[in-house]
Amino acid sequence: MQTAKLNAKKILLPAAGILLIVLLLVMWLRPSFTAPKLPPAELAAVAVDNLLAAESISFHTESRLALNGESTPLGELSGEICGADCHVQGEVLGTAVNMYQIGQTTFRQDTITDQWLEISDGELLTNDSLLNEINPRAFFKLAAINDAAEQDEESIDEEKCWKVTFTPKTEAGYYEKYFDSLTCTLWITRDDRQIRQAEIAAAAHAGEQQSTLTVTTEFWGWNETAPIEAPIVQ
Repeated sequence: MQTAKLNAKKILLPAAGILLIVLLLVMWLRPSFTAPKLPPAELAAVAVDNLLAAESISFHTESRLALNGESTPLGELSGEICGADCHVQGEVLGTAVNMYQIGQTTFRQDTITDQWLEISDGELLTNDSLLNEINPRAFFKLAAINDAAEQDEESIDEEKCWKVTFTPKTEAGYYEKYFDSLTCTLWITRDDRQIRQAEIAAAAHAGEQQSTLTVTTEFWGWNETAPIEAPIVQ
């Protein structure tokens, strides 16, 4: 009889431990399971609002141009945004880029001398071309989100995301000036509805020529980026 009790304890104690671990995992993962799934347009709008509201964020952007089926890399940039300040470095059209925007002052590193040039007229903030290349959040000041549709779920770096495609209308109208059509695809985290990745595809047609600019940006580190300090100008 005593042996039976001991055997029962040996069986029940490990089982109870496993059950406790399972319960703790369920409680930890529960926000991902219980986050309500919104209609595509509303989900995209919430994710865009979250991106624009983030106090700080890190990003990596790659751009490519496809002309009549042949794809050419245009640039690759990495950077951080903190408040109204940002820093980005990388390469665009084969030219090295290293730039800071601190308040109203732009700092650009000369590619020949490596010296920092200080421009106090808010060059980055007033130049649509520079702003869209350097600050990936600039695109997401949208006037409208049209024809939103949900695609199959996908994972970015093993993180499950909702995938939504829509036709955007930007407030600045920068892309609309040069392209005939514009499509945006978002990979949105399931737990907190952040944009983990975004892809902008802008297409133009001229006679038999067809070109498509694709800009793909990964975001991470929401509200975790340290304040950005200006470089030392000698």
